[in-house]
Amino acid sequence: MAERILKLDKMTIVATILIFSAGVIIGQGFSFEVKLSDLIALFATLITFTFAWRSLKHNERQFSNSIQPVIEKMEYFNSSVGKYRYNIKNYGSGTAVNLKYKILFQGKELTQSELTNMLKKELNCSISIGGPLGMSPNDSHDLMNLDRLNSKEQIQKLYHLFNFLRVELAYSTTQGQVLVKELYFGQI
Repeated sequence: MAERILKLDKMTIVATILIFSAGVIIGQGFSFEVKLSDLIALFATLITFTFAWRSLKHNERQFSNSIQPVIEKMEYFNSSVGKYRYNIKNYGSGTAVNLKYKILFQGKELTQSELTNMLKKELNCSISIGGPLGMSPNDSHDLMNLDRLNSKEQIQKLYHLFNFLRVELAYSTTQGQVLVKELYFGQI
């Protein structure tokens, strides 16, 4: 953000210097009276600088968006095998670095071991939890795998727990922008 402010300040300073220097040059070669052609030239110069500044700003946004990571979740449940997967995928064309995630239960952050113990106690199933430190474009990783969900009671308990679970992802773009995303369980 500071770089954008500096670029805008430099552009404003350059435009101001050019306008004043053009006025001095015109004023030295001609008389000091204001002519209609001078006003038209000044107005055309201001319009040109305004469009140039807006184009630069638009191009910066376009470039930033073209290399932005877009992380979304996918959930897979195969009831015939008793498996559940919570997967995150980077659909964007940029890399997500310094990926950090928090698992929240009723708004309170849980450690991996606390979540594992809670799910084992409630569901009596096999659990693996973990995530990557970064994601390349089109990359996907499982944050949570649950196996041996064979009874309807286990599945009902799982869906009940989904109402209280969510994942908070924080990651950086390669341009240094920090993004935070909240993902829910069992919801689209």
